[in-house]
Amino acid sequence: MARLSEEQYHVPVMLTECMDLLSIRCGYTYADATLGGGGHSAEILKRIEEQCARSTDQTGLLISTDADEVAIAKCTSRFAEYLDVQPPLFKIVHANFSELPSVLEGHILGGVLFDLGVSSFQFDHHERGFSFRANAPLDMRFTPTGKNAADIVNTYSEAELTDIFYRYAEDPSSRRIAKVIVQSRNLSPIYTTFDLRELVVQVVPTQHQSKTMARIFQALRIEVNNELQRLESTLHRMIQMLAPTGRIVVMSYHSLEDGIVKNVFKEYSDASSKVVSLLTKKPITPSANEVSQNPRSRSARLRAIERL
Repeated sequence: MARLSEEQYHVPVMLTECMDLLSIRCGYTYADATLGGGGHSAEILKRIEEQCARSTDQTGLLISTDADEVAIAKCTSRFAEYLDVQPPLFKIVHANFSELPSVLEGHILGGVLFDLGVSSFQFDHHERGFSFRANAPLDMRFTPTGKNAADIVNTYSEAELTDIFYRYAEDPSSRRIAKVIVQSRNLSPIYTTFDLRELVVQVVPTQHQSKTMARIFQALRIEVNNELQRLESTLHRMIQMLAPTGRIVVMSYHSLEDGIVKNVFKEYSDASSKVVSLLTKKPITPSANEVSQNPRSRSARLRAIERL
């Protein structure tokens, strides 16, 4: 897949749909939990300005977080004009989205947007081994602390690797891939993305190699960053923090994430303990035109709720 241009990094997925569901109003704080290239944040800022231009006594605030220091640096430069105004309009915080509850403590929360996709910048340029298409250290951490993907493939047992690949990749080759990893690391440690790719190629038919490698890399990234547990925990906490009529909008890119979002939203919208209303009975997907313009949007699924 060809690299995206610098401009394309800032093209957010389902922008109109996300903004319509978020329904920006003056007088509230909004959060972009996954800043990335800043595409969604830019539109949220625009809509806060539009809404608050009609008010003489209310303002709005956007707080955007990201675990990646590269994204923080790029967006701090991109949005410099918004970051030093009074009253405050925009704050950028270097933090994982799981830290949002503490970041947003004390704010009247009107809405939160989660775009759970790994950014194109990370896939194409970041030297942390998110992609199997370029040789890089087998890292996959969003922040440079804790275990990395190389630690996992070199220390987890064959049974543990099989379980990770089966649960997080849902790949039928999980057992074979785990076995060849363990056999290979006994001879030489696995340190790079190409080291791992060469092992997958050995046990997967040619026609399935690209899809299988994408799944295996996804599984390792999820395990390294504890993504699914963090997502579920954070959604529970953010629902409790929403102001009345506040909204949570989540865009996921694979069935594991979407399943968590669906189940958490369903739990809080059940008639017996109704806390929120579902704004999306079924997930919204990108239009055919958007997918043709941005193929990386094709797997996106959008769900939203409103606090009662």
